[in-house]
Amino acid sequence: MTKYIVESPHTSEECLQALDELLEKGEDTLKKFAFGCKSGEHTGWAYQDADSEKEALELVPEFLRDKACAHEVSMFTPEEIKAAHEEA
Repeated sequence: MTKYIVESPHTSEECLQALDELLEKGEDTLKKFAFGCKSGEHTGWAYQDADSEKEALELVPEFLRDKACAHEVSMFTPEEIKAAHEEA
């Protein structure tokens, strides 16, 4: 599995529908997301483990998927950073 950050922008008019549809998927799905809506940035971000970008995007309500994107991400350990310096 690969870790993705899923980014799901929506308009203020779409906001409640997006929240309702995420809640319909279950509280566990809703808890994966952090939102900027209260500060005027109508976007949700979530970490998702998935086998593909397409699978990661299934987290997003269907009506928003064409605007959403999934970015493959990874984390670095201190050892990996040290090794990168040694290779440079």
